[in-house]
Amino acid sequence: MIMDETASGADRRSEPDVGVAAPPQEASAPSNGSATAPTPPENGAVVDGRSAMARAREDELLDLLLDGPDLSTFLTRISQLAAKVLSGIGEVSCSVTVDRDGRRSTMASSDAMAEAMDEVQYASGEGPCQESVSTERTVYVPDLRTTKRYPRYRQAVDGAPLRSVFATPIPLPTSAKATAALNSYSTEPEGFSADLRAEAEELAALASRSVQLAIRFAQESERSADLAAALESRTTINLAAGVIMAQSNCTPAQAIEVLKSASMHRNMKLREVASTVLARFGDANPETHFS
Repeated sequence: MIMDETASGADRRSEPDVGVAAPPQEASAPSNGSATAPTPPENGAVVDGRSAMARAREDELLDLLLDGPDLSTFLTRISQLAAKVLSGIGEVSCSVTVDRDGRRSTMASSDAMAEAMDEVQYASGEGPCQESVSTERTVYVPDLRTTKRYPRYRQAVDGAPLRSVFATPIPLPTSAKATAALNSYSTEPEGFSADLRAEAEELAALASRSVQLAIRFAQESERSADLAAALESRTTINLAAGVIMAQSNCTPAQAIEVLKSASMHRNMKLREVASTVLARFGDANPETHFS
């Protein structure tokens, strides 16, 4: 099926197939977070085969997640897989941008070029991948050298070998408290045909559950790290308070007030003041031990 290049997966399902491809043009279309559904052929075996392929690819992504040591490694493998799948008339580089709590960054990339192109977008404050993450819509720029959009980004990448960009959101539920996008860069103008864009959307949709799970793992890991850091900080503060109590013959509350007063007047964190006190006794970095 030949599809209108400016339509998202949802739009293509709702509009009749006229059998004529629209000329390439810059597109920013809504994404419904699912793979593009082709018109079912009369032969059901084809549909079953495509479904089986989709399931196999999703299983492959889950295996990548389970085999990888962390979120970064998993997303790097997704980027590399996407670059391989989407390579058409030119060389393709891919990356994954994740926005968590307003912190947007390239979590992984298939190569250094994709990461560099992402960083330029962050620095310029605009670009197709930025727009895709912000709006959760697919964005296609057939040629960076002729488009009128993103003037700051275009100026920043002037002379770069990459010509066309396609970004599609990785659908995540609201509970994930994050948004993500699969970014694809090609060295050729009009480097992403309608079929390749559909492949990218399908890959992003299939990666959704795996990315959601990976983000959840990362969030739990960060919570554990934050808790451990808080406990270590509390240990340092309590020990320093004990030193002050022994030296000044004061109560625990008074010792804490002494530390807080020093923290305010020296413009230092409370833990740093406590560490300074303990450093005089040769134990500036006490550890909390769990049994």
